[in-house]
Amino acid sequence: MAGNKVKEQLDHGGGRSMILKKVGLPLWAFLVLYWIIAIFLILFLLSLSIAFIFFLKNGNGFYFDFLKESSYSLSKAVPGGSILGSGLWVKAWLQQRKEKREPSE
Repeated sequence: MAGNKVKEQLDHGGGRSMILKKVGLPLWAFLVLYWIIAIFLILFLLSLSIAFIFFLKNGNGFYFDFLKESSYSLSKAVPGGSILGSGLWVKAWLQQRKEKREPSE
């Protein structure tokens, strides 16, 4: 009995509804913004951690220019996130198009 309930929940997405079901402009915007934010945070936190490691090793003052590192991270995150998000969107669009063409079995 419990196994059937778990299987039924897995088949229906665990009771959660997916917000972006169609491959359209909202999904593209979500993917691009998601990857821009992800890449920005990764780069910013890496540069912050490197500055912190140098602070611990050398014992000098903690030098970290937040504005400079933010602009650097953003300058790398915008093109990278745009390309990655758009590429994933194109992949999802092609996959959806392929599924529509194939006869369902």
